[in-house]
Amino acid sequence: MESASENRSGADGGSAGTPPRGLRERKKAQVQAQLVTTAWELFAEHGFAAVTVDQIVEAAGVSRSSFFRYFDTKDAALFHNTRLALDNMEADFEFRSRSTPPRQALHQSLRQAATDYEPRRSEYRTLRRLMREDRVLRASAAAYNQSLLAEMTSTYLRQLGQGDELAARVEVAVMWAAATVALESWVRADGEDLLPLTVRALAALHQDA
Repeated sequence: MESASENRSGADGGSAGTPPRGLRERKKAQVQAQLVTTAWELFAEHGFAAVTVDQIVEAAGVSRSSFFRYFDTKDAALFHNTRLALDNMEADFEFRSRSTPPRQALHQSLRQAATDYEPRRSEYRTLRRLMREDRVLRASAAAYNQSLLAEMTSTYLRQLGQGDELAARVEVAVMWAAATVALESWVRADGEDLLPLTVRALAALHQDA
């Protein structure tokens, strides 16, 4: 069966004498990835509050203007991988919902996201440690999570079309909460993969009281 990633892939275009647009985008992505990696290394070593944008660009070997070409704040660099994860999940959900009812499609996309997150346990542990150490960062992370939920809800409603909007918002909120609980349990514990935790958390939503 065709996957969402296969459906989105394609060859890079470009005319004779003009660098392919894909090549330029890859170079930009490489600089952005280097900034994210460098920022994470500095945050992990020194704490979020102690690291400045100047320190990040110096360690990454790029200009300050290059940083702000990609990120408005250092928070955005910290949450960049989370942003990408949501973009991938939204694309996966939109693809699945072409042939699957939205509620079922979202369940499937949350399970796929759990599989995609699996190699990143240490990253999430670092993020949780940084949040424990920094009250301002905790508030920023909470606000960011709410913005992601709002975005996912908007995508869900768009795919749903007509229907009970209140019920749809509740559905997304509870599924998001269940997936978040699974993620938190996975970050804290060793030995259990995120996918089965997510499956159990989503299944708990349908158990009789």
